[in-house]
Amino acid sequence: MSEIKKINVFFLANIPVKGVDASYGGATVLAQEMLDYIKSDLRLNVGNQPIRRIWRPKWHMVDHILWVVRFPWAVRKYDVVSIHATWDFTFTSAPLIWLWARLLNKRIVYHFFGGNFHQQYEALPGLLKTIYRRTILSSDVVLFETKELIQYFSERNIADGIWLPNARKAIHTHLETRPFSKRFVFISRIIPDKGIHEILQLAEKLPEDYTVDLYGPVDERYTDTALLTSRNISYKGVLKPEEVTGVLDNYDVLLLPTWFKYEGYPGIVLEALSLGKPVISTLWNSIPEIIRDGYNGLLIPVKNVEALNRAILHFNEENYKIFQENAFNSFESFDSDKVFRKLVNSYF
Repeated sequence: MSEIKKINVFFLANIPVKGVDASYGGATVLAQEMLDYIKSDLRLNVGNQPIRRIWRPKWHMVDHILWVVRFPWAVRKYDVVSIHATWDFTFTSAPLIWLWARLLNKRIVYHFFGGNFHQQYEALPGLLKTIYRRTILSSDVVLFETKELIQYFSERNIADGIWLPNARKAIHTHLETRPFSKRFVFISRIIPDKGIHEILQLAEKLPEDYTVDLYGPVDERYTDTALLTSRNISYKGVLKPEEVTGVLDNYDVLLLPTWFKYEGYPGIVLEALSLGKPVISTLWNSIPEIIRDGYNGLLIPVKNVEALNRAILHFNEENYKIFQENAFNSFESFDSDKVFRKLVNSYF
């Protein structure tokens, strides 16, 4: 019996770099999990390269420019080019990289991280819209993180995208319920756009028996981490990716009052759902696609401290169990085994 020929896939994405805190984020962690999954498929030979090699602030453009030169040599032995890009790469080198791939007769799978590419596209002048429409949006397969993006580009006959949401591996096969203990947690980058200022203002409002702990790499604007700790709010440091779910499981509710403009489906929200932890987040971008207000969490207006305070106080011993069950049940659509299978199928 003849051996089945494997498909050679070149995986281009940013993945976390050990010891470089700036390289850890929702997109990089997801890319690493995707890469690990597709490497396990015996029908594929997978090679990979990071888009960024320099993680100093504002130096990413150097890497993007170098890739235009490096790309044709890197992909010469591959059948499929699988590109997983955040906004900065998409709006700089991506069209040129796409042209190289097309000239080299490669199958192109282009995956957009985040949830606001349609808004950025809408603001472009006509010429740039045409460039993106005829390059990356004309890939053999276009993968979008949110349903809103799929609808936008489908209604305009620009691209028939496939929904590839952010995903995480299931932690439990059944829900392990916990009693409500008034413990809340924020796990993300410590930046204003993630709602950190609103959380810090809770210190003067929450009852003393409530606790809010903060985890994540600290933005350069917060040079003194002591400012992140006051009364019943405490900064606890940076977690390694493998530590996140274990720490998260010690809390009742995840807080993410984000207004980050590139927000898609935050990975930390999916990790919370996988553990049966309800989420307090915002009516922002595509967050309402994964958090249903009053079902698996609560949604509040952005930059609204009073609404955030009311949402925290909404949980009690009676309603918390129902929120837990709903959160756990809503995770099924984001199970990485189901989601990443779509990515593998796109290579054939």
